[in-house]
Amino acid sequence: MLVFLEISAVAVFALLVAKFVQQPWRGRIFNLLKAWVTIRVFWLLLGHPVTMEDGSRVAAGRLVMDTLTNLDPGTFWTFVALATGIKFIGILASMYRWRLLLFGQSIVLPFRHIFGSFLIGRFIGTFLPSTAGLDGYKLYDAARFSGKTIEVTATTALEKVIGFSGIFLSFLVALPFGIKIFGENARLIAILTVPFCLGLIAALMLVLWYPGLIQWALEHLPIPGKARLEGLVLRVSHSAAAYRGKRALVIQAFALSFVVHFSTAAMYYFTALAISAENAEFWPIAFGSSIQILATVLSPFTIAGEGIREAAQLVLLGNMIGPDKAIVSAALGFWAAEAMTLFGGIFWWIRKPDYTPAYCLVDGEQVDYAAAAAAAVSLETEQEREARSADVTPPPPFSERLKASAGYGLGAGILSGLLIGVVEAFVIALGGFGNEGQVLWYGPLAYASVLGGMGLVGGAVLAALPMDHDEIRGWVPSLGVIATLIPFGLAITVFRLRRDVFLEQLPPLPVLLGVLGAAGAIALLLFVFGPRLFRGRAGEIVRPSRAIALLMIVVLGGAVTSAAVVGGGPALPEAPAVPAGLENRPNVILIMVDTLRADHLSCYGAKKVRTPAICSLAGDGGHLFNAYSHASWTKPATASLLTSLVPSSHGAMSKPSALSQDIQLIAEVMQERGYATGGIVSNINLAPSFGFDQGYDEYHYLGPDYLAGSEESSSKLILYQIARSVWFKLKPGLRVGDFYQDSGTVNMAAFDYLDRHADSRFFLFLHYMDPHDPYFAHPYDGQGIARVSNQHPDPERAAEMHHLYEGEIEFLDANIAKLIAKLRALGVYDDSVIALTSDHGEEFYEHGGWWHGLTLYDEQIHVPLVVKWANAQRASIPDARNHIARLIDVSPTLIAQTGAAIPEAMQGLDLVRGFAGRSEKDRVAFSEEDHEGNVLRSLRSMDWKLIEANEGNPRGLASAELFDIVRDPGETENRIAEQTAVAGELRALADANEQFAKSTAAEGGESTLSSAEEEALRALGYIE
Repeated sequence: MLVFLEISAVAVFALLVAKFVQQPWRGRIFNLLKAWVTIRVFWLLLGHPVTMEDGSRVAAGRLVMDTLTNLDPGTFWTFVALATGIKFIGILASMYRWRLLLFGQSIVLPFRHIFGSFLIGRFIGTFLPSTAGLDGYKLYDAARFSGKTIEVTATTALEKVIGFSGIFLSFLVALPFGIKIFGENARLIAILTVPFCLGLIAALMLVLWYPGLIQWALEHLPIPGKARLEGLVLRVSHSAAAYRGKRALVIQAFALSFVVHFSTAAMYYFTALAISAENAEFWPIAFGSSIQILATVLSPFTIAGEGIREAAQLVLLGNMIGPDKAIVSAALGFWAAEAMTLFGGIFWWIRKPDYTPAYCLVDGEQVDYAAAAAAAVSLETEQEREARSADVTPPPPFSERLKASAGYGLGAGILSGLLIGVVEAFVIALGGFGNEGQVLWYGPLAYASVLGGMGLVGGAVLAALPMDHDEIRGWVPSLGVIATLIPFGLAITVFRLRRDVFLEQLPPLPVLLGVLGAAGAIALLLFVFGPRLFRGRAGEIVRPSRAIALLMIVVLGGAVTSAAVVGGGPALPEAPAVPAGLENRPNVILIMVDTLRADHLSCYGAKKVRTPAICSLAGDGGHLFNAYSHASWTKPATASLLTSLVPSSHGAMSKPSALSQDIQLIAEVMQERGYATGGIVSNINLAPSFGFDQGYDEYHYLGPDYLAGSEESSSKLILYQIARSVWFKLKPGLRVGDFYQDSGTVNMAAFDYLDRHADSRFFLFLHYMDPHDPYFAHPYDGQGIARVSNQHPDPERAAEMHHLYEGEIEFLDANIAKLIAKLRALGVYDDSVIALTSDHGEEFYEHGGWWHGLTLYDEQIHVPLVVKWANAQRASIPDARNHIARLIDVSPTLIAQTGAAIPEAMQGLDLVRGFAGRSEKDRVAFSEEDHEGNVLRSLRSMDWKLIEANEGNPRGLASAELFDIVRDPGETENRIAEQTAVAGELRALADANEQFAKSTAAEGGESTLSSAEEEALRALGYIE
């Protein structure tokens, strides 16, 4: 942005010099400006900051030099030269295309002149957004010497259209050989993109083939201020029709566009070879680079594609050639592409102020350069002004038009925002508000503020058109509603269809086409009939004063409705006295730590992690168990913990799935027994909307922090989610509250509950998130590593990530110590049963992957289970560590401690009873997964473990693996081929477990994911 402001300042200064400074000083100052810009361009090229995968920024010059130190200079410079040469072929093709298209408008300039002008444009535009510098300069250059500004502008527009066609054609040519960079998603990507690209190219070529379509539209469709722009409209119309009958010329231009963009895509293959990138293949790199080129060209927000180029190559090619190589090759491609550009500075220096090309022919005749320069700055000729109808009155002064247009634009934006805000608030209301209904007024206010601001700016821009007051009143609101209501309404509709109706899947093509068609039809109706509608009585509502008054009424009404419907939320129940029959029974506290591996507690043998508080639970008359989870991500694993049912039985295995009301949770059993029940959780997967609040007198979901004064209901607005995503991308560093509430915050809620229930008999479920990503450094300093932005980290970062994970566990342990101290201070510690476990573990590249949810290896399903018994009811389980315990055994064990009967539907057993009488089915741990295309199951005994996966699973797992756990605890050697008998026995047991689970399956439901819930899942890496 600073560079852009600097360029703008230089341009303004140059204009002032040209207007007010006389020769010879004008030439001298211009020479100084040229010297300054030239030096700055070289300086900025060398200092061009490249963002690396870890977020650090390295100057391009240093990055290239650092790379050179580890490379063979001969190899490096040879391939850089090849890359530059190939790019130069593309630049030449671009020059010939421009000359050819100008010829189509009967404008002929020497190629030598175009060559120099092109390089000057690229030189000036090196640090301007997208291709603004090149497009702007060559348009100015051709218009100045030909006097045909409208025709040259039409040529530029045509060039952009053909240019995009060339990008899409490059994409299609490379796709069959390069689509493999998308892995298992390759087929889906091809199905979605090939028809789109072919259809777009066909549509663009249709317009070029039949330019009369554009001519007819310009001459017959209504246009703001058309009566006063008649001459201009006719010239644009004639320019559009200039290519009628010149189909060979259009085909040549199209072919040159393909050369322009395919040569650029191919260039990145040679920059990858220059830095000796391993696994560099031509077609995949050319394919990925064609996508990157489109992203760079479309981005108006970065200087010369800075950041977009590197980020795109990292995403597209990082897995193939390595993250660092992808970034460096992209930065090097920038250098190779701009190498020839620097020669533009030479042409810029040697062209004198009175320079003219050797010739410039328009309609076959040499132009008068002085007359052409004068005509270039006038959009209408004198003849056109004289020919204009005498009854057309002059437009109001610009200041009046600006005030009126901006006001009506503001009113139109407010009206659109109110409509969208009210409708979305109603949709959110259908799903239930919870404890507050802020969205009823917050939604309309938020949308009206944003779209009103957009309408204000758009209206101010439209003031440039020579419209009278009636035209302003009709056209500005109509175009304002089209520009705000239609795109926002369309985006929200498609988003909600995808998420709420089609469960995170893209809606079928007929549905999408229907929605797009409806939006297009509404926009067309507004364009044709809107101006007449708003010129009538309907226009009164978009007057700024009345629109603002309407906004205030809607906001006030929403606030009143919210207070009346929701009120202040339910008051916390009073803590009851100890019921009869429970005087000698313990309080029960179930602690679940998200993403905690068993082997990362010191009492389970960890050497690097100190967890004295957690391990003290075992030392205070408790037990350690050899426990295993039934799934490797939160929702199904926690559901198994709380229901004592394996995933196929409780059914909560997908992202939108919810626990059935027919399933009995441990909290419901405790509540029926007479216990006060409380739950405090901080993972969106355990939110009340997924059914985990069943049986609780109090259930507190501690969601992430909200922005801009919003509350839970307002955070479900899609506008809020967009703003939240943008904010997190702009703000530096990571903040824990943006992802989840840490153990310190959970403790605050827990301490409040304990203070109120110290004299009661209670069951408390506490959930802590700290070991879950993002892994934060402690004390918090904004540094962290999050799955959402690092789905596939560099393996070299495993040690760093592991170290941060261990630090999170020690931070948690310190807060567990505070919890234990609180329990002791209240006098309830000794007489409470406290069980601490986890839902699943975490992978740090032990099996070639990261995070959790995609495998069933022990690092993901071996979880701690520490149980401290009440003093009066200490159990004796001498063989606790010598057998397998399961998460489904936890609830029955705790229920038995209260004296309540264990529900027959529960599949687990009371661990206090020991393991001697267990059936074979209950001596093994059965786990299963159906997550993101990975359908897995495993069966683990004390000696062997079988893992089976679906063929072609995205994680790339073998269809069957068998591990000798005693000799190979790291699960590195697959014995399936040589131990067929063992595998057969375990497979039979797995079949029995699965059949039993499905035979007792509950009818699970699905919860509609709110936008806030989906964003929270995305922040934690559950949704990409």
